[in-house]
Amino acid sequence: MTDVVQSFSEFFANLGLPTVLIFVLVMLVSLWMLSSMNSRVNWPPGPVCFPVVGCLPQLMISGRRRQPTDLLPWYDTYGDIMHIQLGEQHMIMLGSYELIEEAFVRNAATVSDRPTWIYPIRRLVGKDGAGVILKNGHAWKELRRFTLSSLRDFGLGRKSLQEKIQDEARYLVQNIEDENGKAFSPRDRVAKAVSNIISFVVFGVRYDYEDTPEMLSVLEESVRMNKGGPLAFTNLARLLFPKKKFVLVDKFYSLIRQEVERHRQSFDPTDIRDFIDLYIKVTQERLDPEIYTEWNVFRIIVDLYSAGTDTTANTLRWSLVHIVNHPDVQKRVQKEIDQVIGQGRVAKMEDKARMPFTEATILEVFRMSTVVPMGGPHATSEATTLAGYTIPKGTIILGDLYRVLHDKKNFEDPYNFKPERWLDGDGKVIKSDKMIPFSIGPRICLGKGLAEMESFIFLTSLLQNFTFKVPKGENQPSGVEGVNTITFTPHDYNVCAVRR
Repeated sequence: MTDVVQSFSEFFANLGLPTVLIFVLVMLVSLWMLSSMNSRVNWPPGPVCFPVVGCLPQLMISGRRRQPTDLLPWYDTYGDIMHIQLGEQHMIMLGSYELIEEAFVRNAATVSDRPTWIYPIRRLVGKDGAGVILKNGHAWKELRRFTLSSLRDFGLGRKSLQEKIQDEARYLVQNIEDENGKAFSPRDRVAKAVSNIISFVVFGVRYDYEDTPEMLSVLEESVRMNKGGPLAFTNLARLLFPKKKFVLVDKFYSLIRQEVERHRQSFDPTDIRDFIDLYIKVTQERLDPEIYTEWNVFRIIVDLYSAGTDTTANTLRWSLVHIVNHPDVQKRVQKEIDQVIGQGRVAKMEDKARMPFTEATILEVFRMSTVVPMGGPHATSEATTLAGYTIPKGTIILGDLYRVLHDKKNFEDPYNFKPERWLDGDGKVIKSDKMIPFSIGPRICLGKGLAEMESFIFLTSLLQNFTFKVPKGENQPSGVEGVNTITFTPHDYNVCAVRR
């Protein structure tokens, strides 16, 4: 082997630098031609694609700050539908509500797959996908139906789950009260409160605020490591994606399996206490062994806990950012709380109809701080037509939810936090089709109802009991920039919670 390497080295040394450069260029072009399986496709406009790497260089330069706003200038140049090639992978980006609705609703039959062939997803769930978020075809539809039905059985949209959220809101208020008005970071407390709600549904338990469950710590560290950026969609991810990410995922799986084993010891098929009990029951009964496999149902547990913790926690974190940055908004919400709820009880969802400004404030948080800016990646299961272009099978489709929610054609003065935009002249809440922070179509976030319930009860309970302020001597937290990985998180900040 050493002799072969030495022979090649001598061969290239004798050729000279110009010849070597030409050889490398020809090789790269040849590889690009081999990888461009859809070279004759009439793609939508987009940045220039180079051999082998596609438009990765421009994308990495444009996205160097890793903010949801990084690529917005591209839409001005190429239009609301763009073609981007990342290495060997073709991708379509949709930057308007009309195009997202065309793709995810009207063409849902062919644009609802997940790209399970890309390395990070394949490494997480296998090439066939699994669970309710990363599964495709008939199995996905059946697992989604099963999951929604199960969530309703466990109280979603019912008084029982609302009472759990109200209880957790009381615990959160008590914990913050212990700070006695001193500066503190709300990051971990908010995460624990939200995590306890989904933990109750999935595991049948809640955790004290003094104890950080290992599962939550592992999940948050794993999410923070999703920094592969555009490279994650290419085969280069195999080499560049942080290996520790998958070590953490395996640890997360192991912790959930420990919960499953704990449940097995007290399992009673006539008394299903939570989703893990349901998992044991379903896998024992083998209703449909090709769909309700242990791996598919296990991944639903992972999906519920992961999505049910990170996104809603970030919504509440952003809520406090905007509240401390806009004391006038905080006072108006508190005035409405005092008038409708008072100080004697915790908010309930029935109060929401009589609290239009509070609802408008939460809507503005959802709009202004889109916690999943690009939504989940879609993929074409067969050739389909979008905006007059024929998009081949196996193309990734991304709906830029952030751009829709910050497009001045949809929302005037979109980078200013203005809850009043959601109120008409009579003070009633305005609805908008363009308000799609949970995406639209069959792949719409299945936890939308739970997230809305938690956001209303938690935020109302906090402002019922405290006035939040920026600590003296500290800068206001940014209401626009944050940490943008899979989800969009505010930079760490402190607040003071003064008892009302």
